[in-house]
Amino acid sequence: MQSFALDAIFILISLSSLSIVVSSSKPLNPCNGDFLRIQAYKQMQNQTNTTQCKKLSSLQAQFAWNYHKTSHSQTQLNILIGTKLITNTGWLAWGINPDLPRMVGTRAIIAVKVPNQITPSVNTYNITKDIQLGCRLQPSGIDFMVQNTMVVDDKDVGFFYVFATLVLPQRYNVSSLNHVWQVGYCVDGLEPKMHEASLGNLDSKEVLNLETGDCQNIGQHRRHLRKVKSKLL
Repeated sequence: MQSFALDAIFILISLSSLSIVVSSSKPLNPCNGDFLRIQAYKQMQNQTNTTQCKKLSSLQAQFAWNYHKTSHSQTQLNILIGTKLITNTGWLAWGINPDLPRMVGTRAIIAVKVPNQITPSVNTYNITKDIQLGCRLQPSGIDFMVQNTMVVDDKDVGFFYVFATLVLPQRYNVSSLNHVWQVGYCVDGLEPKMHEASLGNLDSKEVLNLETGDCQNIGQHRRHLRKVKSKLL
């Protein structure tokens, strides 16, 4: 009887939290600290006063962007993402998914650093189900143009960051953009290997309105459900 009551409570809490995921949005949480000292961020600000910047919800990541519509009804999006990746070996990924806020199906930009490397490498990747099942993650073309990529391991400000310009086709909705980010510490040559399975790693996704900076953080609500369930059990 007690188990049934606990299950009922969990279902009610889950449904309540699920409604929050669908209907609520969170305002922009501004960037702060050393990220604002990054040279690429200063250049973005100098180029246009529409640059926005926010702290992401996990992995100590911060994210800046600006965009404009092109004459071909596409969106030119400049992005800058950085995190405190202080180890000598590791990788930082950011990407967008045209369908859902999840890693599988994401078109990603991944920067890799290894010891004794003068300049970290950066490439585009398609994150498929095969990758999730253990197949090797190899650089590949994606369905939009990526230009002006730059990756810097900035010891002065303590951030490992990536800048890139994306030219997005119309299927990518700037008012509801599924974007994900990830950090890992294991590399085989220049191939990113599996990241940790912490809550921060699993919850690094959101739906972002590029115009307003508001977001729906899918990960945080899933984290809340997991915590509630563990307490009930």
